[in-house]
Amino acid sequence: MKTAESTIRRNPGVRDPHTKRTVKCVIWPPTDKEKIIPITCKFTERILKNFHFWAYDPKMAKAVIVTQEQSIRIPDMLDLMSFHVEDILILNLHQIHTNDRYEEGAKSWTGVVGNIVRNCLFADPDPAQGGPQN
Repeated sequence: MKTAESTIRRNPGVRDPHTKRTVKCVIWPPTDKEKIIPITCKFTERILKNFHFWAYDPKMAKAVIVTQEQSIRIPDMLDLMSFHVEDILILNLHQIHTNDRYEEGAKSWTGVVGNIVRNCLFADPDPAQGGPQN
């Protein structure tokens, strides 16, 4: 892997008080790596009305929800909070499918769903059920 070239700039008016030498600044060029900013998506209400199953994808560390119409990939556990009440309750009723080897990773997804239900953190909490009010 090629390393980036740096340049050294001397500051003639600035000296280190201990060594009495001129201070040098090393300047590195900006990297070409893109920053990834996660954007949560809002799901329509009752998107999981024809729910088949949901599974844990260990290669991508994502959850996949399969319905009759489509399959939805959930990249981050916090995106589960974008589902509406009925959809989260459907996920809460069904076990996530996974290989025994990756059961620990899949359990963290079901744990997040349980916390969302327990603390009423859905996309549209009902104030009558004790959810936070806007």
